[in-house]
Order: sequence, then structure tokens, then C-alpha cells
Amino acid sequence: MTPEAWIVIGCVIGALVLFASERLPPEAVGVLVLLILALTGVIDAPAALSGFASPAVITVAAMFILSAGLVEAGAPAALASAIVRYGGTRIVVLTALLVLVVGGMSAFINNIAATVILMPAAVTLARAADASSSRLLMPLAFGSMLGGLMTQIGTPPNLLVSDALAAAGERPFGMFDFAPTGIAILIVGLLYLVTVGRRLVPDRQGPDVAQGIPQARDYMAEVRVPAGATMVGKTLRELRWRPRFDISVMEIVRDRHRLRFPTAEETLFVGDVVLVEGEPDDVLRLTQVEGLDFASERDFASGGLRVEDEQATVLELVAGPGFSSRGLSIAAMRFRNRFGGLVLGIWRQGTHLRTRLRDQRIETGDVLMVRMPSARVPDLEESTDFIVLSQRARVVVPRPRMLVPLAILVLVVGLAAANVAHIAVTGILGAVLMVVTRVLPYDRIYAAVEWRTIVLIAALLPLGTAMQTTGLAENLAQAVAGASQPLGPIAVLAGIFIFTSLLTQLMSNAAAVVLVAPIGLGIAASFGIAPHPVLMMVAIAGSTAFMTPIGHQSNVLIYNTGAFRFADFIKAGAPLTLIVLIVSLIVVPIVWPL
Repeated sequence: MTPEAWIVIGCVIGALVLFASERLPPEAVGVLVLLILALTGVIDAPAALSGFASPAVITVAAMFILSAGLVEAGAPAALASAIVRYGGTRIVVLTALLVLVVGGMSAFINNIAATVILMPAAVTLARAADASSSRLLMPLAFGSMLGGLMTQIGTPPNLLVSDALAAAGERPFGMFDFAPTGIAILIVGLLYLVTVGRRLVPDRQGPDVAQGIPQARDYMAEVRVPAGATMVGKTLRELRWRPRFDISVMEIVRDRHRLRFPTAEETLFVGDVVLVEGEPDDVLRLTQVEGLDFASERDFASGGLRVEDEQATVLELVAGPGFSSRGLSIAAMRFRNRFGGLVLGIWRQGTHLRTRLRDQRIETGDVLMVRMPSARVPDLEESTDFIVLSQRARVVVPRPRMLVPLAILVLVVGLAAANVAHIAVTGILGAVLMVVTRVLPYDRIYAAVEWRTIVLIAALLPLGTAMQTTGLAENLAQAVAGASQPLGPIAVLAGIFIFTSLLTQLMSNAAAVVLVAPIGLGIAASFGIAPHPVLMMVAIAGSTAFMTPIGHQSNVLIYNTGAFRFADFIKAGAPLTLIVLIVSLIVVPIVWPL
């Protein structure tokens, strides 16, 4: 192999390691790979920047805007509200309804957005059925990924394999070319989720379903010892907070000095800030019985910003997909100024948070306990940053205004399906119409696009180009074809599926498809089979991130809320991945002859 090919191999291995370690944001890894390829001369400047002009990237950006327009008009929310009102209480029926609805939504809007919209509905439905929210949240996340397989715009992998075919001089996939395999996979996946899968999804029922807390959940909160409090001068042993309130004292801050791991003999004084862990109800009961203040409230009381008890409500929020793994701290995001509320505690799966609450960085999927004026709750519900797990269902009535974005979506899909224009062009048209018809305010356009995903895809596309120009993709393809020759083409399709599926458990599905697509094209050429069934398998496998909580944003969002463990995704997701593989091996060769 040439030196350039070895550089590409190093970039691929390095990218895989960095994706798995999560030491850098995924888009930063993509930019780093692009820079290495360009600076070493493996690709020239036009090729290095070609990803940012790719039709697939433009289409993904346009789909984000179209999804935001539909959400802004309230169409998906009205559908979620109808499920809550008429879904009943049978867990099997609710599971089927959620999977079908989120699957249908994910075929035409961003599947992460579909998950965000339906999460509160899933929690409310689980409460009505007297079941833990985990029973519905995992099928919801899995259904969003399955639904994206039904159309070209359903998920980025579908667009990327279509773009790869076009770049190779082959006919790209059309809008509904994914429908035969996607519908079959969704139906079989649904049957699995309401039968065998229903028994594999964990059910860790907590003691207080009515309050929407699916299991015992440790929050970190800061409380301050006020003047005149009865506990002043008493030791932690004397106060007995653990047996009385099931509360653990994690740290004491006194005169700007931090006492970590305080002993039972530590005495409390006026002004001490105590970091405690416990369930939300227990933390609130501690403050009421002992006469403590939440530190955040005490800090703002002098400025007249205190939230009075009679007009306040306590809510659980889930940090949305806009937060990265290195998100803003509570202080930096100015939650108080934006929503008029106070962050009382944070809970993160498997992690005991020990930093000061105001300095804690929020990550996607974190569960926050907040206390805020009841009148400001609608502002929070309209925010794209948080998912409000409301205590009661929010009824959204369909309005004629909702028909405008739906008509725009139909126009975009229809023009692309009829080959009147490329999907990138019709997508841009749809985005413009969303603004012209005032469905989506102009100042919301840039906020609607998930720029990290756009940068990741655009930065990694040149890596696929480099794999082809250096001959690496062809060499790998010939090696795989030679080893698989005695096994036949079906075994080749299975191997490509398994390889792509394993990659997508550890990295973005778009990144996995970008890496595998050029190899798949080479394998098809070396093995003498058509490229379309090979890349269809790549696209399907790219959406099977069922086995880890980090493989897809939908899994990240439900991880904390459903109190899942890492192994839960392997237990329920591995059989589903195997089922998708079997269905694909049956359907794909029929629809796309080898």
C-alpha cells in the first residue's frame, strides 16, 4: 500500500478510538481527520472542503428546518396529545401506538425531534397504566430509529448512501425506494417490541409512580443553614438525616472552604451550604421539616427574585439534544433569567455529582429538578433546550394553521419523488416556504439546524473520498471478497451489516455510513454484485444503534429518564438487531436483486 493509504488507515483507527472514548466532540474528531488528510496532501483543498457543498449535507440541513417548522406549528404535539387522551391504559396497546406514531413521524421529520416530542406523552401514558416509564421509553427510542428507514429523508444514513451511489455514477435511491424494506422492518420490529421485547425491557418500578418518579433517584442539591435554625451547633450524627429523610451529606461549604466527605461528627453552623443527595421528595421534605433554604433561593432573595411557594411548582426536566457532552454550566446558561426558575438538583445515571450545583455542566439526557412560577411553565415547554415531564397531560388541539407545514412537506416529498428536482433543491424550497409563510420565524432558522451533525458529516465525507483515491477501499473490498467467496453474496451482505451495526453502536450513524459506504461499493464491484443491495444494507445497519445508550441521541435522551443501565440496551437491543438483520437478508435481495 502507498504511504497515503497508511495515513488514511491511521485516520480511521484514530477516529474510531476518539469516537469511542468521547474525549472530543464527534464533530471535532471529523474536523481533525479532515485537517490531517489535507495537510498531508492525501486530498487537495477542493476535495477536503467538498463535503460542505455535498447535496446530502444540504438536504440534512433542510430537513432540520422542515422538522422545526412542523414542530413550531404544533402538528406533532397535537398527535402526541391525541395519544395521551385516547390511548387507554393497556401497556401492549400503548407500546404499539407509540412505535407506530413515532415511526411514522420519523419517516418524514428528524427522528430525534420525534422522540423529544413524544417523551412526555410516554411518561404520562406509563403513569396512567400504572407502569414505570421505562416500559414505554425504550420502545419509543427504538421505534424512532426503525421509522427512519422508510424514506430517503428519514435519517442521514439514507441520504448518505444515496449520495455515495450518485458519486459512483450509479442511480441514487429515490424518495420511497427505502419503503419496502423499511416497512417490513418496522412491522417485524413492532411485533418484537410488543411480545418478546416487552419482557426484555426493564421494569424498575419505584414507590411513587403518581409523582412521575419511576425509581429511587439521587439528586444533588444545595441547602443553606439559616440563622435561628434548630440544627445550628448540632453534629450530623445528632441530626440523623440519613435515617430520618434518606438523605446523604456529600459536602459542606463554609466561608468559601469546601469540606469534602464530612464525618458524622461534623457540626453545622449558620451560613453553611450543604450538598445533599436524595430523592426529590425527600430533599423537599428535609428543607420543610428542618427549616432549610435552597442555596439558590437564598442567594436571590435579597434581590426580590424569590419564587413564592403559593405560585411555584416543582418539575422534572430532561436536557435536550442541544446540550453536548461538554455543555454549559447552570450559571452560564442563565436558567433563572430565561425562565424565572431555580435549578434545585441534578441527577445523572450512575454518577454522583460533587461539584457546586451552579458550576455543574449540563449534558444531554441529564434530569433536572427545578422550582419555578407556574405561570412560566408554558415558556419552558416551548423551549427547545428542555423536555418537560409534566405532571398532567398538555392538550394540544389541531388548528388549520398546522396544515401549512404539512402541505409544504407533501410538496417537498412529492417533487422529489416525481424526480422534478433533486431532494436537496426541494428541501431548500421547503425551508424557504416555511419562512415565507411565517410558520418558522426567520430568527429560528439557524437554531433549528443541528450544526454539529452538519459539520460531522461534511468533515468526514472527504475521508470516504480518500479511501477510494488511495485504493484503500478497493484493497479492503478485494480482501473481504476473497475471504467471502466460498460463502456467497448473502454472507457478504450479512458481514457488511454486522460491521456497520457494530460501528454505529460507538459513533454517529452518519460517521459509520461514511466509513463503510466506499468499502461497500468496492465489495460490490469485486464480488460482481449490484451496488444497491449492498448500500441498502449499509443504510439499514447504520440505523440499528439499539445496543448502547450512546449509539443514537434517542437512546441518550431516554437513558436517565427511564433509569436504564448500559446492559439493558444490550439485553433488549441485541435480539432486535438480529431480527433486523434476518428481515433485511430476506427482503433486500428480493427488492434489489443481486
